[in-house]
Amino acid sequence: MVYSNEFLTPRLTGKRFDDHTIPLDLLEDFAALEELIIEVAKWIYLNENSDRKRVPRGFTNGVALKLSSIENGSAVPKIMLVTSSQGLFPDYNEEYFKKAKDNILRSIDAASKEEEVTKYIPDNLLVYFNRIGKRLRDDETIDFSPGSNLQAQLNKTTRKRLVLASSNIYEVTIETMIRGTIPEADKSKKTFTIMTYGGQRILAKLQGVHVPTILEAFNSYESKTRVLISGLGHFDKNDKLVSFESIDHISLLDPLDVPSRLEELANLEAGWLNGEGIAMNREDLNWFVELFENNYNPALPLPHLYPTPLGGIQAEWSSEAYDISLNIDLTEKTGFYQSLHHSSDDVNEATLDLTNESDSQLLNQNLTGIFNA
Repeated sequence: MVYSNEFLTPRLTGKRFDDHTIPLDLLEDFAALEELIIEVAKWIYLNENSDRKRVPRGFTNGVALKLSSIENGSAVPKIMLVTSSQGLFPDYNEEYFKKAKDNILRSIDAASKEEEVTKYIPDNLLVYFNRIGKRLRDDETIDFSPGSNLQAQLNKTTRKRLVLASSNIYEVTIETMIRGTIPEADKSKKTFTIMTYGGQRILAKLQGVHVPTILEAFNSYESKTRVLISGLGHFDKNDKLVSFESIDHISLLDPLDVPSRLEELANLEAGWLNGEGIAMNREDLNWFVELFENNYNPALPLPHLYPTPLGGIQAEWSSEAYDISLNIDLTEKTGFYQSLHHSSDDVNEATLDLTNESDSQLLNQNLTGIFNA
């Protein structure tokens, strides 16, 4: 006989869940959660039965967590505990899985409050949190206890505390994306190195479908061929990327790739221009990257980007008929647009409020009129 009871209804919040759906890459987190619940249930059983050295045979047989539906409220997966029994009632071990769930929620609650977590979960099982929530983004949370007094909210911060609370874990696995070049590739060791624009070298595995792209970037390293890599990275306690566990995607970048160029400009120090020149604010650069990625028409050619002495950016487009530029004030978030027609000397000028979507679209319209003429 099969019994099914509502077990967990965690609430996922963040932009990706606003449409009440869950990305497929997060479903593997719930598989890891099931494994953790089973292991904690075993630990609780042995603690409560000190005369036993191991759990009874078949302790986990017929027990499973299953996703039955996704309800509204950002995204709320309804997870059922399914048990089977050959008798009239569910097996007694079901109670240990419920206790395990409670302990896991209390451990997350303790991490939220910066309290001791190992009194709820043993040190050696905290490694499971390196698999649960590894693809959560900055604005995302899994609330395992909505409506209760607990603060069992798993996000990047609480997850890091849980993982590093183990005495045997020194790195946290997090989904990440970086840009850089590939100066080294070792076919015998099946590894390669990504070098960021700041000069940091990060080791990764040379394997899978991405090998041809990796080797192409390596073979053209002298030409400064850049790549965009996304995957699961290992970060130390200081949030520094140490290595890649696995790579999901890799692609060659356009030589004028805007985020790559801005990463280079971010490394300019004060006085970069013969003792003058203001260093750029990284937050302002990140703002501009997001603005450009979200608003710039991808069908248009990319601009050349240059730093200005006052800490801004000069964007210039190549055209046979026009000189085109946009002088960007990162502090005021404005841009002065100018296009000069070579033959007629006609000039088109406009000051754009870059926080205004219509002004961003005006830039696209002006450039489209020039390059599609």
